[in-house]
Amino acid sequence: MVCPGNPPGASRGTITYSWHGLALTVSMSHYNHKFLLCYVIFSRIQKNNGEGKIIKPNLNCERIAAAFLASLLSLLTVPTHAQSNQGLVSSREVVDQREDGSGAFRTNCLESHDSYDDPLVFPNQPAATHHHIFFGNPTVNADTTITSLQETQQTTCDGGTLNQSAYWVPALYDAYGERIAYVDPLFYYKTGYHVPAASIQPPPPGLRMIAGNAMARSPQSTQVAKFRCASWQSNQAWFDPGDPLDHVPYIPNCAIDDLVEIRIVFPQCWDGVHLDSPDHQRHMAYPSEASPPKAGTGACPASHPIAIPEISYNFVVYVTEDTGPSTLWRFASDMGGETLGGASLHGDWMNGWNTDIMAQIVRNCLQAAQECGVGLLGDGRKLNPVVVD
Repeated sequence: MVCPGNPPGASRGTITYSWHGLALTVSMSHYNHKFLLCYVIFSRIQKNNGEGKIIKPNLNCERIAAAFLASLLSLLTVPTHAQSNQGLVSSREVVDQREDGSGAFRTNCLESHDSYDDPLVFPNQPAATHHHIFFGNPTVNADTTITSLQETQQTTCDGGTLNQSAYWVPALYDAYGERIAYVDPLFYYKTGYHVPAASIQPPPPGLRMIAGNAMARSPQSTQVAKFRCASWQSNQAWFDPGDPLDHVPYIPNCAIDDLVEIRIVFPQCWDGVHLDSPDHQRHMAYPSEASPPKAGTGACPASHPIAIPEISYNFVVYVTEDTGPSTLWRFASDMGGETLGGASLHGDWMNGWNTDIMAQIVRNCLQAAQECGVGLLGDGRKLNPVVVD
């Protein structure tokens, strides 16, 4: 098995391990999430020959790798082109009960294109806003509607056109003004830690919303936009020990060879009536929060009684000499002189999911409080993974 990627401080080359009788070769070429899985798991497995060296997991990568544990076998059989990811494939991967009582499903959607459009905030006005990076549906532009989303014949998401949703965020620039690519982002659809898992309902067709405030000039709540360094250690009790919630609302000072974790969390309580609103937010609300370590003790407000999956966009960015200090990174929407990068982080979402597939995700993964890893539907099938050459 070849796991792409390059952990902090690793040189190029291969490392071969023995795991349950399989010869596993780690190829180190560039950093991405899939390597973190190999990096954490395989660094703890006895090496079966003299090639390379064991990389010790000196970063707290476990929580990132945990998203891939249930998807380990998928790395053996992924397709080799993004164009080949349409539909579903059978899977031998195991779906397990989560210990914290929450349910989780994740999917990959790669960068599809960039532009200065925003079909929610500036509909039918091309190039009217700051620089955005889009994921998933490659047809999204200033004129995009829910109807036009459904016309695309190909996406950069797992499952292809089973997920025609639109995802976009402001571009991220390093200390020298160069854009930092979002490598292997993960898009989470989870119960979250606050509302009971059994209460989750599928998001309605046509729903769209924005998380965060693009006009913010001071840090927002970590309920919405959150950052942390992967090397941070926490002794506090959390819902999930692998997911410490010790975030800050701005881009922190992470050392060279560390990772900056970036998460945008969308409100998950819907008013049950409106698919959008003038500010693209007031038809949605955040639930009252549960207190760690007991999940599911919060609730949606009476004004927004319907709980849908907690959608979050998750990125990790490697700090290098080339990127410069993380404290000097800025999002395209941060360009108003903020003293702290990340103050204006926000994300936009338009629902383009196949309704039957989303219903299965909610029923089999979320309501059932199961760990569905990346793309698993909980019924012996999974979304056909999207990868790049």
